[in-house]
Amino acid sequence: MALKSPLFACLLVVGLAAVTAKAQSVPTIITSIQIQGKLYCTIDGNISNNGTATPVFPGAIVQLQCGTKTVVASATTNAAGAFLILVNPIQFVVLSLQTNCNLFVATPLTTCNSSLSANGTLISDLRSTGSTVNGIIILISTGFHLQT
Repeated sequence: MALKSPLFACLLVVGLAAVTAKAQSVPTIITSIQIQGKLYCTIDGNISNNGTATPVFPGAIVQLQCGTKTVVASATTNAAGAFLILVNPIQFVVLSLQTNCNLFVATPLTTCNSSLSANGTLISDLRSTGSTVNGIIILISTGFHLQT
C-alpha cells in the first residue's frame, strides 16, 4: 500500500502539469484589431531623416481601403498627427488586412503645407507588430509614400 500512494501522487502531478501546459497553449480570443500610425506633413508623410524637426499632419483623414479601394474604416489624425482605426475582427482576418488593404490619406498634402504637391495620394501598406495584448492585435503603417 505504501508504494501505491507515491505512485498515485506522481501520476497526479504529471496529469496536472499536462493539463496546465495544454491550457496555456490555447490561443487568445481576438477582441479587436487596431491600426495605428503617425502622419507627418512631408512629401511622403514620414518623419524627416535630416535632423530637422518634422511637422505633423493634424486633421488628416486616413482611410483603410480594401479590395477595389472600398473604404472600410477611417480616422482623423489628432493634433500630434496620430491616428487609430478600429476594425472588427469578425469581419477581417489579420492576414487579409495585411495583403488586401492599404491606408490612404484622403486629405490633400496642400492642407498642411501649400508648397507640397497637390497631385497624388499618400498610401501605406500594413504590417503586424507581432504582439497580442488582451486580445487586441495591433497593425501599423509600413511608411507612407506618394502615389500619383
